Amino acid sequence: MNTKTQELTYGAMIVAIFGVLLLINRQTGGFFEGVFMFIFPIPMVAFSARYGWKDSLAVFVCTVLIAFLFGTFTAVFYAISQSFIGMVYGSCIHAKKDMNRTLLLVLVLSAFAELLATVLLLSVSGVDLNTDILAMQETMNEMFKQAGMDAATGLLSYDYLKRLYIISTGFVGAMQGLVVYYLSLQILRKLRYPIQKPMPITKYYPSKVSGFVAFGLCFVFTYTIAHPFANEMAQNILQSAGICGVIYLIFFGYIALLLTCNVYLRLPRALGMILSLLCCLAISYLPIMMGFAYISLGFHEAIDERLTAKK
Repeated sequence: MNTKTQELTYGAMIVAIFGVLLLINRQTGGFFEGVFMFIFPIPMVAFSARYGWKDSLAVFVCTVLIAFLFGTFTAVFYAISQSFIGMVYGSCIHAKKDMNRTLLLVLVLSAFAELLATVLLLSVSGVDLNTDILAMQETMNEMFKQAGMDAATGLLSYDYLKRLYIISTGFVGAMQGLVVYYLSLQILRKLRYPIQKPMPITKYYPSKVSGFVAFGLCFVFTYTIAHPFANEMAQNILQSAGICGVIYLIFFGYIALLLTCNVYLRLPRALGMILSLLCCLAISYLPIMMGFAYISLGFHEAIDERLTAKK
């Protein structure tokens, strides 16, 4: 009975902390909303890491109700999605799941949540994404003309700018998930939670099937860019799923490029990190193909064998 009472009290405290954050955000006119994006998941991470996902569902429902009652128009979408990510993250810790798999799950969920929130907010506010991209295209064309340069049609094409916008939005969401992951770990360790020590990401072998699935989602994303669906909801869902596949492959593509620079090219580690990051930020097909080869075509095993032979 005392254990159940303690759980209820702890859950009420978590909901109260979540509500206080929403109230502060509302009273300051959303001034700290960018900061609170990284704090919203932490209360749910703390609760679900201790009690698991089944007991966390009721607390999550309470945070959703609190978000609708005390959140601002834009904060509702972010607060609910971040609370859900916190519940999933904490539940993985409670179940002692592999921490590298947990990191990837948090990154994918954060990227998807950012894309979904962007699409929903644009739809509800009546802003047309296509109109915004066309305005961006016109502005960039004018900038090139004023600078006396010819605009590169491929670089400033509508499809390229739309792809760039979607990928950058998903990438920002993934980076937010990365910050939430490590920030939550630090706080839980300070609270003396039993946290598994993650193994190096280079030692993690993702499922080869996931590489094929992600590669297929990349094709879906490219197809929806070239041939948009008449159904806007279907278009948004498929593009959101596609961008998750792109980010997944780029993430492992970065690791593949970094290991290639270190193992095969024997470049200094700092230089290899910079070159690999530049390749990924260029949003070319190289990191995508490298990520696919790393996951599903045996490139990871080849690098691991080479590293083992050196030892």
